[in-house]
Parts: sequence; C-alpha cells; structure tokens
Amino acid sequence: MTISRLSEIDLARFCAVEDDDMLRHDLRRYNLGGGSWSYDPVRRSKADLLAARVPALGPLPEPTWLQLQKQIIAVCHRGPAQAAANCLVGKTLFDYRSEHRWDAVKLDMGFIPLGFGESVRYWSDVVVDDGKGPLVAFFDHRREGGVHTPGHRRIVNSMQHVWIRERHLDLASARLAVIRFPSQKVGRSIDIQFHEDADLLDYDALDAAVKRVYRLWAEVSRERSEAKKAGSGGTTPLGF
Repeated sequence: MTISRLSEIDLARFCAVEDDDMLRHDLRRYNLGGGSWSYDPVRRSKADLLAARVPALGPLPEPTWLQLQKQIIAVCHRGPAQAAANCLVGKTLFDYRSEHRWDAVKLDMGFIPLGFGESVRYWSDVVVDDGKGPLVAFFDHRREGGVHTPGHRRIVNSMQHVWIRERHLDLASARLAVIRFPSQKVGRSIDIQFHEDADLLDYDALDAAVKRVYRLWAEVSRERSEAKKAGSGGTTPLGF
C-alpha cells in the first residue's frame, strides 16, 4: 500500500513526539484530513520575496510587490482563500525584509535523504544576512500550530545543522532559525525563533526518528484502509 508523504512541518511535529502510543493517536487524528490547500505558491517565490541575489550575476533590479503578488496568485489553483493567505504572508515577509534591510543570496542546498527513501528540506535555497551575520531559516507559513514548540524546533534546527552547517564550511557558524507568521489583530506578523541552547541531534538520530514516524504512519494508514474496506463493521480512524 502506498502511503502519502508527510509535509516537513508535520514530520518535524511527529518526530518530536517520543511516546509511540501518543504518536499513533496524533497520526490517527492527522489521517482524518486537514486543509485543502498549501503555502507552496509563496514558498516558490521565497527568493524573490527576499530579493536574493545570484552571486555570479551581481545586483539586479528588485521585483515590486505588485509583480510578486501576480506571480504568487498565478500558481494558486485552490481558490481565493489560498491566494489570499499566500499573498498575506508574502506581503508580510516582503515588507519585513525591506524594513530591516535584509541582504540575501541564492545558494542551492538540496535535500537531506532520510528514512525509507524520504528526502526533506528545512531551509530555502537562500542565505540571509540580517546585519548580524548569515542566517539559515525554515519558513513556517501556518497561522497557528506548525513548528511552535522547542521540541519541534530541535528537530528542524538539527536538520539544518547536519545538512547545512556541517557540509558548508563557509556556513559553519551561521545562525539557525524558524520564521513563523502568526496571526495578529490585522494580518500576520513575523516571529523569528533562533536556535539557542538546545542539544542538536546527529544524522543517525534524525534518520531513526523519521523511520519511526513513517513506520507508524504506514501502520495507521493501513488501519484506516482496512476499516474502510470493512465498512461499518471496522474501527474508526481514532481506533474505536
């Protein structure tokens, strides 16, 4: 049976759950279904929103927000709600970058291979200089939930450290961060959580955590598939 891929945000959240029974419970709730659209459109425009330079080309004219808004909307295929949410977080980042004078460069950092043929990325192909040195960030666009606990951030920061800092000598001292876009009274805000004192996991520990999540995810997915086949005589996705 083919199981669906977990998003980077959900994978980090599940990897941080240490108890197997609790993880099964969380995966069962997740398997009930979630939102009908994603933030992929704004994610695709991340380098442009940050006015990231291509080192070999030198300085180029920065895109305007109107240009970027059209670019984001053009790939929103899930209706006006997706377009509105993607544009809202895009404009929030665009304005924040301009106000704080961030300087950014493009750098292809690829994906980290983990688990049973899985590959993930907790970064954009952009390195930001916020005036205090280089910064490698994961952008969590959800208005709530998402990567919001120290346990979640430990997983994300560990991935960043293993794949970026340990493999790129010029980024060995780069700061690691999760950038979130929580709701406020009007619109969204920017919340930057830097890695501070938490111990980071090595590759083997991360690989084991991802394998564990997908092993239980396959178990839960099978459970629901069998319940559907059994009809009303089967268990519910929550196991009762």
